[in-house]
Amino acid sequence: MTATSEGIDASVRSAVRATYAVFIASGVAFASWASRIPQVRDRFHLDPSELGLVLLAMAAGSVIALPLSGVIIGHFGSRWTVRTTALLVAVAMAVVSLGSLVGLVPVVIGLFLFGLGMGAWDVAMNVQGALAERRLGRAIMPRFHAGFSVGTVAGALLGAGMVALQVPVAAHLLGV
Repeated sequence: MTATSEGIDASVRSAVRATYAVFIASGVAFASWASRIPQVRDRFHLDPSELGLVLLAMAAGSVIALPLSGVIIGHFGSRWTVRTTALLVAVAMAVVSLGSLVGLVPVVIGLFLFGLGMGAWDVAMNVQGALAERRLGRAIMPRFHAGFSVGTVAGALLGAGMVALQVPVAAHLLGV
C-alpha cells in the first residue's frame, strides 16, 4: 500500500517518523554544542580570533565530509550512514566534553570529528528524507527541516537551562 492508496503503509509511517527523529536529533546536537561555546571560550581564555580558529576545526571536518558523503551513502546506504554519523557525532561530543576538562587539543579534535559527523549526517538524513518522500508519494521535506529547527530550539533551551543551573559543559554534552 502506498500513500496514494486508502491509507499509508505502516513501514512508510515508520520511515517518516524515524526521519523526523533524525532531523530533530541533529538539531539538538548542534544547538547543544553551540549553547556551550561561551563557556569553552572562557575556560581556555580564548580571544575572538583564537575562538575562530578552534571553531574552524568543525568547519574543516564538515568540508571534508560533504564531498565524501555521496560515496559513503552510495556504498553503505543512507540509513547506515545516518546511524554511523550520528554515533560519530555522539563520540565527538564526548571528546569535546572531556576535552573541556583537560585541554584545548582534545576539544579541537572533538570539533573536527563533530564537523565530520554533522556534515555527513546532514547529507545522509536529507537522502533519507527524499526516500521517505518518494515512498509517501508527496513532498514533506520542509517538515523534516522544520524538525531540525525544532531540535535546535530544544537544544538551545536545554543549553540555556544547563547554563542557568550551572551544569558543567562536560556533564551537559555527555548527557546529550
